Amino acid sequence: MRPELTTRRRALRLAFERYIEADRAWRMAIRGLNDWFPKGAPLHSGMIGNPGSRVRRLFDARSRALLHFEIAQVKMTTAKQRLAERSNRNVRRVLLIGPPGQ
Repeated sequence: MRPELTTRRRALRLAFERYIEADRAWRMAIRGLNDWFPKGAPLHSGMIGNPGSRVRRLFDARSRALLHFEIAQVKMTTAKQRLAERSNRNVRRVLLIGPPGQ
């Protein structure tokens, strides 16, 4: 990759790492939540999470992290496109004119 994209690449990696951490925390909370229910009962732990509850906060943090990751991906793609357009514009064409017949 080009050095011009270093900041975007770093931001993308950081956003991905934050999403992975938030997803892991949410999944662990859901697993812990399943301990409250009998083993034979159908699990509807995804429905638990009233506003202000720990599970809801973890789910919202995960959603925000995913959104930031998607935005970082779009920004990285846009930066790559702009860099490609800029490099295409900077190509100079030289027309050599010489004496006829040579």
